[in-house]
Amino acid sequence: MNRDEWKFPYTADKLLEAATAKKTFHEGRLTWWQDKQKEVESTIKSEGIEIDESVAAGIGTYTSTSLHRGAQVSIRHDLVRDLQECVGKVSEHREKIKGYDAWAQVLASQGQSSFDLHQEDWLFFFGK
Repeated sequence: MNRDEWKFPYTADKLLEAATAKKTFHEGRLTWWQDKQKEVESTIKSEGIEIDESVAAGIGTYTSTSLHRGAQVSIRHDLVRDLQECVGKVSEHREKIKGYDAWAQVLASQGQSSFDLHQEDWLFFFGK
């Protein structure tokens, strides 16, 4: 199979344009995920904390904890998962922005130089 060896020539200015477009895309995604993270954090603060306490707590004069279970405080698991997803996506898009910005800086200095791209290279710059 020869297609793994195929190369596609692209000029630096076209690659710069593609890297800049990818950077812009990831900046938009970063903003979206940061907003979503703030929303989840706000939800956690307003309604995400659950307190589970024995129905017998505070009844009578017994002070022994062996007669009833103590209070447990937890954050809703669905909100914890949402927050973890947001934090992960924010980090992912920041890294991609840094990467595409670095490529844009390099390519901006290359003028009309031509580069041979393999399929994976092409997907990095132009893939959806």
